Amino acid sequence: MGDLDPRDAPTLGEMIRRRAAASPDTQYFQLFDETVTYRHLWTQSGRYAAGLARAGVRPGDKVCLIYPTCAEFFYTFFGCLRLGAVPVPLYPTLGVEATGGIFRNADAVAVATIGWFRPGVDQSVELAPNVRTIVEPNELDLDAPPPADHPARADDLAFLQYTSGSTGSPRGVMLSHRNVMETCRFMAEAAGLTVADRVVSWLPLYHDMGLIGCAFTPPLIGTPIWLLPPDLRNPRQWLDLITKVRATFTVSPDFGYRNCLRHVRDTTDIDLTSLKAALSGAEPVRVSTIEAFEQHFGLKRTICPCYGLAEATLAVAIWPRNTPLRLDPSGRFVSVGQPCRGVSLRIIDTVADDGSVTVLGENVEGEVCVKSPGVMLGYYNSPEATARVLSADGWLRTGDLGFVDDEGYLYITGRLKDVILLGGENVLPADIEEIVDDVPGVRYSAAVGLDSERTGTQRLHVVAEVRSESAGDGEYRDLVREIVSRVHRSRGHRPARVVLVRSGTIPKTSSGKIQRSRLAQMIQDDELGERVVHD
Repeated sequence: MGDLDPRDAPTLGEMIRRRAAASPDTQYFQLFDETVTYRHLWTQSGRYAAGLARAGVRPGDKVCLIYPTCAEFFYTFFGCLRLGAVPVPLYPTLGVEATGGIFRNADAVAVATIGWFRPGVDQSVELAPNVRTIVEPNELDLDAPPPADHPARADDLAFLQYTSGSTGSPRGVMLSHRNVMETCRFMAEAAGLTVADRVVSWLPLYHDMGLIGCAFTPPLIGTPIWLLPPDLRNPRQWLDLITKVRATFTVSPDFGYRNCLRHVRDTTDIDLTSLKAALSGAEPVRVSTIEAFEQHFGLKRTICPCYGLAEATLAVAIWPRNTPLRLDPSGRFVSVGQPCRGVSLRIIDTVADDGSVTVLGENVEGEVCVKSPGVMLGYYNSPEATARVLSADGWLRTGDLGFVDDEGYLYITGRLKDVILLGGENVLPADIEEIVDDVPGVRYSAAVGLDSERTGTQRLHVVAEVRSESAGDGEYRDLVREIVSRVHRSRGHRPARVVLVRSGTIPKTSSGKIQRSRLAQMIQDDELGERVVHD
């Protein structure tokens, strides 16, 4: 097989093989001061493929990966692909029962993990009799000739990507090699990524933005990556690394940029001016965050809103580099850009019982639907759930609300299931949360609507994590009054209830999205308990 251009590779494994052949000593990624070249990755993935085969893994078998951000994750992932097995990256601290449920749903035969996650993995495996073996890197790193590479095709299943579960239970998104490779190609193009760029990422490898966006797209072009663990207690580490390596490209959800504003007051020795693009996605993009971050760190036209979802592999739209932001006429919503090459959009109002849809015109809000080479094969072992979101002609219902303007620019306004109905008006939780987050004394907030039988509508509940957990009752009462006042003044609605809670109470997905449906259930079932400091 000739050493062809990695950018034209039909599969993930073939892309890395070609990259290793073309530029073996080039940096793939650096992590904890260890540089992993393409040659080293290819060699180690062959050893891990041998270790997986010795453990009884066969082509087509599902192998769950529960790792922190580490080189062993990559060796195991590509070892699976070379063997013809299907890797399933998972969130390491999802919980014993939830993880066991995914093991069962994925029909996993093996779990690859690392020492300090082993106790939890053992407990989860007890709930999943289909799992035959648990392996760790010292067992996988086998000094033996690698088995022959499995002849994968573009339409074969590459891996299962479990959704973050922002509106329900995680589901296994089936992605083909074609899904992934085509997405990486049009993402690299839309983001303007070149071999001259330098990528820094702290995003977890079990999430689509961290894995596909920051770990699989750069090697397509040959762009070097610097990785950080996602459990950043101090976001300055991220900014320091950007400064140190003169990074030109990074990615974060909105909360990551807000976190920097909260915790990095002193910008001495931080220089982010090398950045050409800093993508913002995975949760609602706030113009206020973009403006504050760029002002604080001396940047201009650097943060680029983007939009995507696991069911579309990742990207749908990315705002171009060095381009002024585009707001809708109300000034509330920022565009995430025009759809990437090969991606089609339509906005729909309703879906009839016979499956027909009402397609809306320009500047009319509705549910965003996507058709693209990245749209998933379906949810694994969930044909009914697949049928609810994926039409026979390939249109994916995203569950997100938005509209397209007369020049084809997409705006995301919220989540269909999260919209709160207050007195006949649809209220977006993100609008309330942006107001509350700006109140002094509030660390983080979430807004949900709970049904009221008396009024036939919903009542607005606000849960706010406080900065000080030892303040007096009077201070907390003042804080509640200020929250109610600001929300009423800005949005015309008074919260029916404001609950002040300790840091870390608001449930989030593995990618940092607020689990509003879970929070609403916690409020209804009075589960907040000892986490409440004032109610």
